[in-house]
Amino acid sequence: MKQIGATALKTILLFLGLSLWEASTTSVLAQIDHSGCYIQDRNGEFYDLSVLCTIPNDGNVAPVLQTGDVQVTLRWNTSDDLDLIVVDPAGSIVDFGSPTSPSGGQLDVDANGFCQTQNFSPVENIFWPTGSAPDGEYLAYVTLAIPCSLEDLASNDINAANIAYENLAVPYTLTILNDGVTTTYEGMSKPEGLGVDYPFQVGPVTGSNETDLGTDEAPKDDLELPNFGLPEL
Repeated sequence: MKQIGATALKTILLFLGLSLWEASTTSVLAQIDHSGCYIQDRNGEFYDLSVLCTIPNDGNVAPVLQTGDVQVTLRWNTSDDLDLIVVDPAGSIVDFGSPTSPSGGQLDVDANGFCQTQNFSPVENIFWPTGSAPDGEYLAYVTLAIPCSLEDLASNDINAANIAYENLAVPYTLTILNDGVTTTYEGMSKPEGLGVDYPFQVGPVTGSNETDLGTDEAPKDDLELPNFGLPEL
């Protein structure tokens, strides 16, 4: 398989938009014998078209999750938009609204954001690359950002949607990989803010590296989310 250069890219663009490339023997393949998006010429040579093609996040293709010193992965089985949040020892947040942190944390996979996809096997993943995670206490949270499963109901009967919202509980699995050790938690995300927190320690415990969010202060970012007219959290 070959990577696409500038000349080949121009040829492919012509093929896709204006003409056939070297007659009708050329075919476009997407996830048949190869994973991804490719073009095959009349000699059987494959060319990588990933620069032009995107694969919809519909749950049929498992995302590639990056890992490192720390990896926190959230999985659930509804179309609702849950958000994974991790706070590092300095108090910096990694989540959908702040996908990177100064300490190196990254949100590399997000799912069902703003209800724009209908993924019923969604995954979210936050990680610190090998050698970058600072020592100290981390806090992981799971929050119900948008009740996407109630969107249709809310458009037809807002009162029924409000009742359903009050009783909504989305089961999830949270996996934390820390220095080679994996811990798995089962939980329920409800319309109650951040819910349960999952603390974990990286490196030795000292008296000065605990994550301090304040007595009544919860992690915040600048992301504003729609709620389809449902009650504010």
